[in-house]
Amino acid sequence: MMNIKLLTSFVVYGLSFLIVGCNGDNESSGFKMPPQSVDVITVKKQTVIFNQHLPARAAAFAISDVRPQVTGIVKKRLFEEGSVVKTGQPLYQIDDTIYQVNLTSAKAELVRTQANLKSSKAELSRYKVLLKDKAASQQQYDLADANYLALVAELEVRKAAIHTAQVDIEYTKVLAPISGRISKSYITAGTLVTAAQSQILATITVLDPIYFDMVQSNTEFRHIRNRIATGELTKVEQVAQLNFGLDDNYPHLGKLKFNEVKTNVSTDTVTLRAQFNNPEHSLLPGMFAQINLKQATRKNSILIPQSTVSFDKSGHANVFVLLAENKVGLKQVKIGRSFDQSWLVLSGLDDGDMVITTGLQKIGEGMTVSPVIPTKPLQSTETNQG
Repeated sequence: MMNIKLLTSFVVYGLSFLIVGCNGDNESSGFKMPPQSVDVITVKKQTVIFNQHLPARAAAFAISDVRPQVTGIVKKRLFEEGSVVKTGQPLYQIDDTIYQVNLTSAKAELVRTQANLKSSKAELSRYKVLLKDKAASQQQYDLADANYLALVAELEVRKAAIHTAQVDIEYTKVLAPISGRISKSYITAGTLVTAAQSQILATITVLDPIYFDMVQSNTEFRHIRNRIATGELTKVEQVAQLNFGLDDNYPHLGKLKFNEVKTNVSTDTVTLRAQFNNPEHSLLPGMFAQINLKQATRKNSILIPQSTVSFDKSGHANVFVLLAENKVGLKQVKIGRSFDQSWLVLSGLDDGDMVITTGLQKIGEGMTVSPVIPTKPLQSTETNQG
């Protein structure tokens, strides 16, 4: 009997506990979760800069191979290897002995021709008088006249020979054809060189300014030009920023000089050339770098962080926006190219729209949220393309 009473007491106590627990659940069921806190940005129209990041390689502004124009033995090198030389500066001295002899011989031949010409002229004058007095035949006069004219021509040949000999002597001193930095010498004193030989003596390179050649896909090149033609983009002075790695920007900005008039059929690319000042000669031909090329601007553009954009099953881009009374709305947008960590919005958003940037996984269309709006608006008025 006592066991039955004890069991009954336990059952009653358990039921009481359950009743109390149920009452507690009913009270807690009346608690409402606070609205989801989200960050919001207000989009504003701005001007964005269309930049292209392109690989580039340095090319000399001008380059000249030094070669001899006469044959002879090199007697002396007259420059310091690796130095800066000026146009007309002597670089090598070739033995000019044979050319001095040629000049002396040409001068002697000129004197002899001048003497013969003087004699021939006097003879022609006599025959002219004799012919007038009919003391000489017309044939004799014509022969004297022809001899005189031949000597006149020969005189010019002798003068030309002297000039040639003088030029050859001048060419024995090999001069710098352009100003620039000269390479090492590829020959030494005592070397026999010949006119128009294939082996070069040295190379002069103009390093300031310097070119950088880059390639852009033909599709992108045409796309930018077409958008400029339609007025969507505005053409600007195409400025180039040279970059050798993270935070390693070349201090001097360059300018786009031209683009090739034909496309590389193998790669479907167009070659562009930018020119940079290089006063320190720190840039050398053959260097590789990246160029950030400013090609155009787009006014009244809207940018939104890439993280705010989601895509539905159909591939449409959507963003959550804040509506009246802190309600969540969903807008379908058309996005263009990326700019750093942002998307360019082509349509779907207006100036002043408030885009939700955080808590996107916890909200849905029509929900009420608690927005946190930055106290300072976005400062960027010009944005570079990434």
